[in-house]
Amino acid sequence: MKNKQLKKRYWIFGGLGTALLGFGLSALVESGFMKHSDATTWQWVLAGTLSLIVIMTGINFLFESFRCKLKLSQESRK
Repeated sequence: MKNKQLKKRYWIFGGLGTALLGFGLSALVESGFMKHSDATTWQWVLAGTLSLIVIMTGINFLFESFRCKLKLSQESRK
């Protein structure tokens, strides 16, 4: 990949990963509150499961961003 493409992937995956991680953590906390409210069991279980999926997606995006950053630094040393 070219440097321009790597920089673009770095910023896109970094921004999306950070946003998804933050949103997923917020949703996870809310599903914890749902557990102790009048919500039925399937509602807070589904909300918690979906929020964990969003968190893991955000973490994977951050790893991809880090991989692009490593490639950029390797290419700049050449």
